[in-house]
Amino acid sequence: MKSTVPLGRIAGIQVGIHYSWFVILGLITWSLANSLLPSLNPSWDVTTLWALGLLLALSLFASVLIHELAHSIVAKARGFDVQGITLFLLGGVSSLQSDARHARDEFIISAVGPAASLLLAGLFWLFIPIIGRDSVLIMLHQERPLDTIEAALNYLWFINLLLAIFNLLPAFPLDGGRVLRSIIWALTGSYVKATRVAARGGQIAGLALVAFGVWQIFGGNHLGGIWYAIIGWFLQSTAGAGLREASMARIGLA
Repeated sequence: MKSTVPLGRIAGIQVGIHYSWFVILGLITWSLANSLLPSLNPSWDVTTLWALGLLLALSLFASVLIHELAHSIVAKARGFDVQGITLFLLGGVSSLQSDARHARDEFIISAVGPAASLLLAGLFWLFIPIIGRDSVLIMLHQERPLDTIEAALNYLWFINLLLAIFNLLPAFPLDGGRVLRSIIWALTGSYVKATRVAARGGQIAGLALVAFGVWQIFGGNHLGGIWYAIIGWFLQSTAGAGLREASMARIGLA
């Protein structure tokens, strides 16, 4: 991905930030400082709200980076050339020099990202009783104001759980779509057929998210609706592009 700011290497993998990342970092920080965090503890002042909002936004992207590192490290271990990881407007992406050669490779490389997010969610959740607190899922149940550590742990375990669940949706190019493609590929022996099914799932999911985003906008949730629509558009267009590229590259191998 062009127009990136290099951050350095982790485990020999180049990591960079696309310029669009700064936009979403600001939006997430603003949303946390003005919406979620004041509801968790009304006594926090503006400085605390914005500082904690920025910290949680950065922690979210650190979680995304760990998710992508899991993909890249496993891909390298299985003999793939990893060009790097880029954090951008919609999260993160690992760039491999080539597609998986076997269904098993794609299954393992794709599944390890959500597995890493689930592991992070579990670790953050386990830390809550360790610090001597009994707080539970803050979005559904809250009986008292939370302190900063509680708020951070609750947010991070829940957001990593959501990250894993969303990526496991059977919609290409999400991890779940790639897992689905690997399974169909293994069962049918056809990469093109498997890609077609997974990509159709991605296109349907993308259009559904766009429709949901429009509905949210008309319902008054303008920022959230726009965000859902952008994600949906990205899914739909990327799934379509993946389908076209796969058909052209592998038409003789179906």
